[in-house]
Amino acid sequence: MRRLMINADDFALTDGVCRGILQAMEHGLVRATTAMTRPAGAAARITAHADALSGRMGIHFQLTGGHAPCLPPGDVPSLVTAEGVFPRKRMDIGQASADEIRREWQAQLDLLRSCGVSPSHMDTHHHVHKRPDVFPVYLEIAVRLGIPARATNPAMAAALRAAGAPYADAFITDFFGQDLTPGRFLELVAAAFAPLPDTAVVELMCHPGQNDTELCRISAYNQAREQEIAVLSSPEVRQGLADMGVAVCGPEGIPRPVRGVRDGSGGPPS
Repeated sequence: MRRLMINADDFALTDGVCRGILQAMEHGLVRATTAMTRPAGAAARITAHADALSGRMGIHFQLTGGHAPCLPPGDVPSLVTAEGVFPRKRMDIGQASADEIRREWQAQLDLLRSCGVSPSHMDTHHHVHKRPDVFPVYLEIAVRLGIPARATNPAMAAALRAAGAPYADAFITDFFGQDLTPGRFLELVAAAFAPLPDTAVVELMCHPGQNDTELCRISAYNQAREQEIAVLSSPEVRQGLADMGVAVCGPEGIPRPVRGVRDGSGGPPS
């Protein structure tokens, strides 16, 4: 049976985002989410839902978003702006110190655990692990934790596979923006599975959420999150996946790969 893990990024960004993700889990097909620890109020939001989302909540490591780091800014100077916060976007990150990334992400992981969550899987905000100066630390953590890690391209998948870290066979990133319809969703899923065997697991990234004042203040992607909930909860999508022979799953549905030999690439291109 083909399996699809639909992961909701950005848990704990705002109260409305949390409500929307929970709605997409209860009434829709979302089976996993990854939580941010750096937004204001994130720790309380994570703690409030830790028990209910046990085994389904992973970590959404951050180096972007304009939030303050977990560690004092003076301890991670290569990761912050002059104002002592993360840059807004991935392209705005300077030459990041691997040691500072490692220590900051460990602090974020420790904070998540202090909220009662043992992360079930991992990825990064704005896909910062696509950067060649960030990916080695991401790979190191994925191997150490032994949990599924998001691979955004074939080179990244090869590096994870060689290290024995779990990852999905393919990743769908295009369910985002304006064309948020059941038909488009099913087209993306069908295209991802087309070249894969019947035992494949595909991850689809989504961003459901209920719009609220705080979300409008910090993100241009706000109203569309509510449309995502509608698509992810639609009978048309549910029936379409069944017709394709695709079952939804959580992080537990991503198997550990057979350890291979490194391809010498050193990681994915940015």
